Amino acid sequence: MKLIQLTILLSGVLFFASCKDDAAEPIDLTGDWQSTSIHVKGKLQEDISNSTWLLLKKDNLFQRNYVVGRWSLNEKNLALSPNADLSIQPMYYKVVNFSGASMTLEITLTEQAYGWDFEDVEPNELITVTEVYSRR
Repeated sequence: MKLIQLTILLSGVLFFASCKDDAAEPIDLTGDWQSTSIHVKGKLQEDISNSTWLLLKKDNLFQRNYVVGRWSLNEKNLALSPNADLSIQPMYYKVVNFSGASMTLEITLTEQAYGWDFEDVEPNELITVTEVYSRR
């Protein structure tokens, strides 16, 4: 009888010990990032692919090229909120891929909101921009 009880107890312990923790690991995006490619509507933008850098500090301050402000991460949603005196709208990215050495961000907005004149894109047309970064 004791053997049966011990077997049931050990089976229960093994069952609960083998369950995975489904909680997502937090992503640490802090660091100095350099763009390696930027795609608009799936097309590589060779003229700006390597010209964007993004500094994300632990104190939630960011600098993206010459724009400064605060950043936040909620699950896989990255918000870059420029300082109010810059008159630049916040940018809301989706982190679509992340490893310690690289990350891919995606954003849907207008060309005008992105602040760049892309070929074959109207100023108020909604576009999806995919930015791939590597750590500097």
